[in-house]
Amino acid sequence: MTDQLQRMMKKLEGDGPIEKHILLLKLTEALENAPDFGDKPIMDAASPQRQWLSKVGALLSRLSIERKVQFKSSFTTLIQYWEPAIVQIQGQVLDAMEEIKLELELEDRSDIGSAYAPGDVYRFFADLKEVIASAESEIMIIDPYFNGEAFDAYLASANTELSIQILADRYSKDINTYIQKHSSQFQTHIELRRSKELHDRIIFIDHDVAWIMGGSIKDAGKKATYLIPLQTPIALAKKQIYQEIWSNSKEVECSA
Repeated sequence: MTDQLQRMMKKLEGDGPIEKHILLLKLTEALENAPDFGDKPIMDAASPQRQWLSKVGALLSRLSIERKVQFKSSFTTLIQYWEPAIVQIQGQVLDAMEEIKLELELEDRSDIGSAYAPGDVYRFFADLKEVIASAESEIMIIDPYFNGEAFDAYLASANTELSIQILADRYSKDINTYIQKHSSQFQTHIELRRSKELHDRIIFIDHDVAWIMGGSIKDAGKKATYLIPLQTPIALAKKQIYQEIWSNSKEVECSA
């Protein structure tokens, strides 16, 4: 199956609990950090108000066609009816949040993030696979004990068009063997570096999404652990820290 077909199938299947968690988190952050809209239209592209509207519109559109149509209908009335339209859009955000909460409750996944008991191997595997599958442009994995087996389980079937960076330590040469064989067959470009400065086990997805784990991916489900999304400001701060560590880390030499 091609990467394009996989993405089309994924859209038809709808969002799983992991993606719903992220959408709920983003909508909650947007509502809590909404700018002051005042009583007159502010549509300048650089204004916080216009940026907020763009972000909310993208999130609502991501949920469903119905949500997208509702937002666009309200958006077109902003110039004439600024205050009522803003109230309407904020109401759409609230309605969307409640809809996601209900869906998660019905799926028995109400809490954002998950805890896993020892032996809960498959549920962790399925959730982490969904986290990785949600990436549209890039993935960065931070895990000092990430190994070749973990690469094979979680990254071998990832979209080959993604930019993938792995920052590990102890099993770097083992991972590198898998990467070389994978790249040779699928022409993927996966970067691997090693560092002794790793403290977290964290996965960065695209620009501003990050999931932190309670243990190494290689021990997923074998030991008690958790998988929790970070709030956007924390995710961005963490990403900056690890991008600096990446810049100063060592490239892993190719195996003979």
